[in-house]
Formats: sequence, structure tokens, C-alpha cells
Amino acid sequence: MSNLEMFAKVTFRAEGWHCWPNAPAPREYLRAEHRHLFYVEVIMHVHHSEREVEYHNLLDLAKKYFPGGRMGSLSCENMACAIAEQVKQQFPGRKIEVSVSEDGECGAIVACMP
Repeated sequence: MSNLEMFAKVTFRAEGWHCWPNAPAPREYLRAEHRHLFYVEVIMHVHHSEREVEYHNLLDLAKKYFPGGRMGSLSCENMACAIAEQVKQQFPGRKIEVSVSEDGECGAIVACMP
């Protein structure tokens, strides 16, 4: 099994409100503040199978840096980048992927390479 890569994965949901002030005409309703249930997932490379990274610690870190609440014009991309940067600082030298989606339907994935 030496050719396998291992990853820790955590997920959570959080309510939030945001808007897209420059939404194009077909989606102009997104200019107004609106609610979503955001789905967040963090996947991080680990070096061995003995719980190198405690899942609950990674989950707490991701939740800490998810803005939630009234978020102004933050996009899913912005939210995912903010979480990824914080996880990268805490766990340098690893591949990290963070996804943030609106209502589990549409969203963004960002990846930080080691």
C-alpha cells in the first residue's frame, strides 16, 4: 500500500447571508442580501494512518475561520481561500483543499499545494 495517499476530511454546515453587488442582469436578484446554508469541506494530506491530525481539531480550525452570519459580498471562493490559508499556516507543507457551496448545490473549491 505504499502508493496510497491519505487525507483527513471534515465537513460542516453554517448559515450565512451575503450578496453579489455586481451580479449581471439575469441574476440581479443576487445583488440583495440573501441567505444560504453553506456547506464546507476541508481535505488535507496526512503522512500516516495513526490519526496524525485529529479530525476534531481540524474541524474546529475550519469553523473558527468560516465567517458565517452577515458576510457582505464575500463569495464562496473568498471564504474557501480564507479557511485554506489558515489551515495551511497551521499545517504547512501539505496539500489542502477547501470547498464552500451554497445550499450544497453550487460553490467553489480551492487547493493549496505543498
